[in-house]
Amino acid sequence: MTNIRISYAEIEQAGARLENAREEITAAFQSLQHMVDGLVASGFVTDQASGRFGEAYREYSTSASTVVARLSEMRGFLTQAAQAMRDMDAHIAAAIR
Repeated sequence: MTNIRISYAEIEQAGARLENAREEITAAFQSLQHMVDGLVASGFVTDQASGRFGEAYREYSTSASTVVARLSEMRGFLTQAAQAMRDMDAHIAAAIR
């Protein structure tokens, strides 16, 4: 039974997918924020509700963007883990001489 199986390519691909997802989600949030800003400026204008809706969406978008930004940290972890495993493998191989 294998205790360790490592595919550097799979780890790095997963990291790249996380980063791509972060970029796509961030762009979607920015686009949606622009749409909501336009909506409360012209298509949904009331004395109170539209302004409150705009504020609520901005708060939601800001909170969600903070969470999404953590995907970069996850990518960084995977990149560092793959490199650490490469280094460990090389170190063990060098010790076997």
